[in-house]
Amino acid sequence: MNELFEVVKKRAKELGVKKIIVASSTGDSAKKAVKNLGTKDFEIIAVTDRAEAIFDVNSLPEETRRVWMIKPGTKEYLSGISCDSPVRRELREMGVNWVIQATEVLRGINVPGGCNVAKVISKTLHLFGSGTKVAVEITLIACDAGAVKAGEDVIAMGGTDKGLNTALYLTAAHTDEFFGIGIPVGRKKPPKLRVKEVIYKRDW
Repeated sequence: MNELFEVVKKRAKELGVKKIIVASSTGDSAKKAVKNLGTKDFEIIAVTDRAEAIFDVNSLPEETRRVWMIKPGTKEYLSGISCDSPVRRELREMGVNWVIQATEVLRGINVPGGCNVAKVISKTLHLFGSGTKVAVEITLIACDAGAVKAGEDVIAMGGTDKGLNTALYLTAAHTDEFFGIGIPVGRKKPPKLRVKEVIYKRDW
């Protein structure tokens, strides 16, 4: 993961990007981003799981239980950095002003045994790896929350339960204007989300 941060730091300075969005279920990835990138030159924006995201521990692979440091005998695992979490306070003290807790926008409303457009987009992005899907998704979430502006260029980092493995250079957009289709402001069309560069990608 250190290699990822080194590449991101170098490329962000070359591109003049100030805002870096990081997916972080437990806060560990956000902390690592702060320690490796700092908050002097960059604004670190953490996006975490929705409130009360509960996982059945018995359904999780052994490797996932180890990575998430789930104690033996635990039946349910609560993910996400809640509002009253000491992790959130720790990140704030480290200089992280945005910890956004939200539903994965590409999950969509569950349709038992069915499908929807959000799921099609999600599965398509998954062809390029989980980190790619997550990086796109957290950019939409951060834009919807107001942490970044539509049309603003950012870097987003995503990955798997093992940690961050992907960094993309993107133009942010709101979720409902993902394809640049929306109500124009004056004569100006809303910006669509654009993946401008794959800065770093590993498949694990």
